[in-house]
Amino acid sequence: MTRSTRLGLMTGFLSMMFISLLYVIDATLLVDGYERLTLLFFALAIVYAIQQERKTSLTVRRIEDLQQAGEALDGIDDSKDFASFGELLRIGFKTYVIAYFMKFFFVYFLFNYYDPSLIDMVRDASVEVYKSFQDFSSDTQEMVEQKIAKYKEGEFGPSLRDPIGILIELLIGLFVAFMTALFFKRDRPEY
Repeated sequence: MTRSTRLGLMTGFLSMMFISLLYVIDATLLVDGYERLTLLFFALAIVYAIQQERKTSLTVRRIEDLQQAGEALDGIDDSKDFASFGELLRIGFKTYVIAYFMKFFFVYFLFNYYDPSLIDMVRDASVEVYKSFQDFSSDTQEMVEQKIAKYKEGEFGPSLRDPIGILIELLIGLFVAFMTALFFKRDRPEY
């Protein structure tokens, strides 16, 4: 098992524990969006995975060893001393994907099977937000009630039928992995 897989699994379990803790403390914390803090765990895991990959692939030799070796250094394989951008991006994004899907399936199970009342809580909170951001001044009371009823018909729980939401989450992970890999890359010099 690679380091990125292990870190992805550990981060996924950490986010599941965090969500469980929020649920035990007060289920409304999940509705209020505190579960989004797991993205911070994911970002830290990406940075740690990329940083560890770069650290373990770099072989530092002492100056005394270099002076004594002299001409013998030409035969040393230093190909592992450099971490390319693509390799680091792959490691970071793999870590994120594993952790994200573990969290997603846990939240899916929690909302749809363990406690379906959470979906009603999300729906009620979303309706309140919808009411506060919509301009109903020109509508009659009946029209307002129809709009709210139509809004309530939507899907408010985590679903596999929401590829746009999953894609946005994956793009966030790709962006974090991209920026981290860009910062930590160490390409082979051209000389």
